[in-house]
Amino acid sequence: MSSSSLPFRTGIAVRDKWRADDSPVQRALPRVKELLGIDVEIEVSWESLLSDLNDAQNAIDSSVIVSSVASDVEQFLHALWEVVNIEVDPKWNDTLIEKAGRCLRLFIGVSKEDDPAVFWCSEKTGLDVCLSRNRSMLRAEALSSFKTKLLHCFIPQPTPSDTWVDLSTTIPNNGKDATEPRQSFDPMPDFKMLPKPDELLLKPPYHLVVYGGGNALVEIQCSHSPTLEMLANYLKKWCKVNYQHVHKPPAVDIELHPAMFSFGTVYDRLTLSVNERSGHYIRVSPMIVLSLVEGVLGYQSVSSSDTRWTFRRDVELKKP
Repeated sequence: MSSSSLPFRTGIAVRDKWRADDSPVQRALPRVKELLGIDVEIEVSWESLLSDLNDAQNAIDSSVIVSSVASDVEQFLHALWEVVNIEVDPKWNDTLIEKAGRCLRLFIGVSKEDDPAVFWCSEKTGLDVCLSRNRSMLRAEALSSFKTKLLHCFIPQPTPSDTWVDLSTTIPNNGKDATEPRQSFDPMPDFKMLPKPDELLLKPPYHLVVYGGGNALVEIQCSHSPTLEMLANYLKKWCKVNYQHVHKPPAVDIELHPAMFSFGTVYDRLTLSVNERSGHYIRVSPMIVLSLVEGVLGYQSVSSSDTRWTFRRDVELKKP
């Protein structure tokens, strides 16, 4: 379906987010072509693609889906470039060029599962790139998943009638005994391909450390900025007032500290402190913080000492 026959807003999105020279896909494509030394063509049936994704996302605005599709395909191109460039498996590179011939064709579709899928289609002589039905997948997560799927894309896809698999068509074992366990590894990521810290640190695992050895200062360090923001907002709401001061300020100074490695406003420290002017009767304790971290936010204790508590959370936190 041409963009001219798409709904107006969708057609504009395809023009600006997909076909424009400065769009993410068109910027990533030349690097892949130059590295492979052959042409690369991307084929998209926008009508069926948008229909499948609209069904999965309860009819979300199609122009928004176009933008997310462009982002996913950009991540796929980055993953392809990285796998080929660092030569994770030189034989895989040779197989790709041999099968592609003069042009590598990429057919963009939708996976039947939440995870993306990539496999070689002999009938179409190209790679079927099936995007995740989960439109909220993070860019870093999509990049990592595409790299893994690419390295297995030449393994024949089983069909319902396939009971037996021809072992001769599997990946060569380089003369090793088939009973020997294969070594598994993850390729070292290229720092240029990683997303901004703002996006990267939204993905678990989250790490959190509480320091509180005295009566005047509690410090919380955390890799997940929204966790610190939630703690700060809650503590500010329920903090008592210092009536000994003429202006009646909060009894405890609650301050978020911006991270030094970020593009936007991201925090990696929260401090609860009292100063000398607050009076000797005011003390700050880490107990409420520890209760919130474990009992409300669901962080798991990793280790602790007299003045330090370390936590970790492996499940993503999202705002409702």
